[in-house]
Amino acid sequence: MKNNNLIRLSNSCYWSIETESLAVEGVDIKLSISQKKLFKFLVKHINKPVLNLDIFYELHDSLDKEFNEKSVRNFITGLRKSVPCLNLVNIYGGYYMLKSEQISKYIKLKEQFFEIIEQSKNPIVVTSPNEYDNPIIYVNDAFCELFGYEYEEVVGQNCRFLHGNDTKQEALERIREAISAQKSVEANIRNYTKDGDMVYEDITISPIFDKQKEKLSYFLGIYKDITSMPLFLEKVQGVL
Repeated sequence: MKNNNLIRLSNSCYWSIETESLAVEGVDIKLSISQKKLFKFLVKHINKPVLNLDIFYELHDSLDKEFNEKSVRNFITGLRKSVPCLNLVNIYGGYYMLKSEQISKYIKLKEQFFEIIEQSKNPIVVTSPNEYDNPIIYVNDAFCELFGYEYEEVVGQNCRFLHGNDTKQEALERIREAISAQKSVEANIRNYTKDGDMVYEDITISPIFDKQKEKLSYFLGIYKDITSMPLFLEKVQGVL
C-alpha cells in the first residue's frame, strides 16, 4: 500500500496526514479528543523522543497548569490500549517515542550487516551520533547476554542507561569529552545489568567516519568484562 499521505506505523496500522485519522486493517479507530491530540503530537515527532513535559503542555494548551507526570503516563497507557499495534515506547529520562515501520531498518542491520561481529565473544554496541541523544542502533548477542536485555529493549536508548545511579565516575567524563571531540577512548567503567548486578568493564569507543563525506557516522563500543580480574577485586575490597 503506497500513499504519500499515509504514514505506516505497523503492518496493519496507518495514519492519514490528509484526514488526520488512524486506521487499523482498513478500519478507522475512534479516538477521544485528547487521544487524537496526543496522537497528532506524537506523529509530528515520529521516530524522535518527546519529553513528558512537552506532551503534558501540548495536551493542556497552557503553561500555567502544574505538570503532572502521572497524567501523561495515563494518557500514554490509554492510547496503547486503544491501539495495541502502535510501537509506542518509553525512553530513559522521561521521554516517549512513537516509532514508524521505518525504525525497523535498525533491526534489519542486525541481520544484514553485522553477521561477523554478531559472533564476537565481546559485547559490542553501535550508536548514531547524528540522531538525538546518540541512541543505540545495534548490539550483538554477547551484549544482550552480559546485561540481560533483549535487543528491542536496548535499541533507541543512550548507553548511559547502563550506569543506573552510578553516574559519578571519573571515566564517564573522559568518555563524554572524547565523544564530543569525536576521538577514540578507552576506560574502565561500572555498568549494571537488568537485574541490578554490577559489571566492571574495559570499554573502547571509536568514532566511525564516512570517508567520502568526511562526516562522523557512528560510534563503535567494544566491552571487555573484567569484573572477576584480580585488580578489580582489589579495588572493590579497598573501597569496601
